[in-house]
Amino acid sequence: MTDMNALTFERDEWGRLVLKTGDGKTFAGVDPVRCFPLSDPEKAIALLDPEGKEILTLPDLNVLNPAARETLRTELAARDFVPVIQKVLSASNPSPPCEWSVETDRGATRFLLESEDDVRKLGPNRVMIADSNGIRYTIPDVRKLDSHSQRIVQRLV
Repeated sequence: MTDMNALTFERDEWGRLVLKTGDGKTFAGVDPVRCFPLSDPEKAIALLDPEGKEILTLPDLNVLNPAARETLRTELAARDFVPVIQKVLSASNPSPPCEWSVETDRGATRFLLESEDDVRKLGPNRVMIADSNGIRYTIPDVRKLDSHSQRIVQRLV
């Protein structure tokens, strides 16, 4: 059993994340992944090797020492790039495939929506959209969008 509090993380000369265990094992190129990113982002963090195989799963970030916990939180935040759609400016067609032009919390952008399957309702008012490049966008509450944006989104959910 690995002592989770003894885990440390650092960067190697190529910028990869390196995991060191308390028993002296070292794993380079570690990729932390949230198992439940939306429902429980602080619990069940899988540490994967460069081939995507699980090294170990942390039951909770709080089992780590403060330095390791902060390193993983920073890594996970960079990985969880999910812009928030604040306004839908236009959609080229009423149904996919179509190009959307939107304003997000990270600026204006355009993306291709390939299928209705790329739009998911996550509760009564929350929506997750995946574009043709796999970038995910979120709308935390459709009701808070302007009426034009709401009409476009409502056609797909």
